[in-house]
Amino acid sequence: MENLIQNARPTLVKYGLIALITLLLLIPLAMVEGVIASRELTKDTVTREVANSYARSQTVDAPKLDNINCSQVDYKAEVETDVLHRSIYDVIIYKSRIQISGKFPVTAPPDTTSKSTFRLQVSDFKGFSNPSQLSFGGQTYTIGKKEGKYFETKVKLPKGAKAGDSIDFAISFDLNGTESLLFQPSTGGNTSLAISSAYPHPSFQGSLLPFQRDVRDDGFDATWTVNALNCSDYDAMGVRFVNPANPYQQSMRSAKYGILIIVLVFVAGLLVEFLTSRWINLIQYAVIGLSLVLFYSLLLAFSEFMVFGLAYTIAALMTTGALMFYFKAILKSRSAYMLGGFVALVYSVNYILLQMETFSLLTGSLIFFALLCVVMYLTANINNKPKEIPDIPETPDIE
Repeated sequence: MENLIQNARPTLVKYGLIALITLLLLIPLAMVEGVIASRELTKDTVTREVANSYARSQTVDAPKLDNINCSQVDYKAEVETDVLHRSIYDVIIYKSRIQISGKFPVTAPPDTTSKSTFRLQVSDFKGFSNPSQLSFGGQTYTIGKKEGKYFETKVKLPKGAKAGDSIDFAISFDLNGTESLLFQPSTGGNTSLAISSAYPHPSFQGSLLPFQRDVRDDGFDATWTVNALNCSDYDAMGVRFVNPANPYQQSMRSAKYGILIIVLVFVAGLLVEFLTSRWINLIQYAVIGLSLVLFYSLLLAFSEFMVFGLAYTIAALMTTGALMFYFKAILKSRSAYMLGGFVALVYSVNYILLQMETFSLLTGSLIFFALLCVVMYLTANINNKPKEIPDIPETPDIE
């Protein structure tokens, strides 16, 4: 028993030190995640600079008549997107044609001899252009100049208007912006919104999702409906034009699996040691771990210049190839190829998980559980060697 304990001590010490190396690798892994976050912050800064020069994200408010809100407002937006390039960063901009129509209630006996003020507001007037004539109560008006935070136009109520009537209005204009386009529901009235675009990657925004949507490879159509009873429960609604090739979100998601990949490769290395009696020392485990961490830095660097899938493939091939040669130099046997193939398998599984969203956690858990079962099966009989039964000396006959 004492010999067994003494022989086990070096192995247990090695396992403990490998666990310590694994924990220490969290430091460079966190540093890589910090670089990813920093690069994404730089990209956001570039986006703001472009937006300040072109036009920021736009929010269109429901028009007002003096201080009266619409009883009905209908928005319609047709949007064309484009991509501006600043250094290595891409910024999505858009040009849209906005049509707004609706009704204002006449809440008190009106004074048809004096003028009222029609107010129209967008969040960044820099993107506002080419307004049509304002149609109001059967008459047309030229849209007024910007006054404070509104475009203000003096209008007259139609003759014969009385309390309880509704006054129709309609106007259209061009609106440029960056990344998102939102519309504010009318307070106290019904609101409808229809947005169409050839952009295939919309992210619908606001506390109310579209009532109907049709997202296709050649674009999307979406409609919202808000009634007067619950309009105060919802904020601005609309769409954000998402860049599906954003390398930072995908790189960060990949790096979140980093410690799991390190653990799996280390376990595979220990398994190869048991099966082949060829040993990997602690310094070599540390080098292997740093190579696995460096993969994420390579992935980030390549993904800023090419599509993410190609960047992932190149970084994975470089890391797997380097480790396979390293394993060959350490183990000096064909088991190095088995270990290198395992690294390639882990990276392949990780990439599949990155392409999934809803079922990524479930799928990843099942796949890694299956890998654990394989490791358990291969290591189950390591110590089950048949023991030799000592010969029992014959007892001499006693006369």
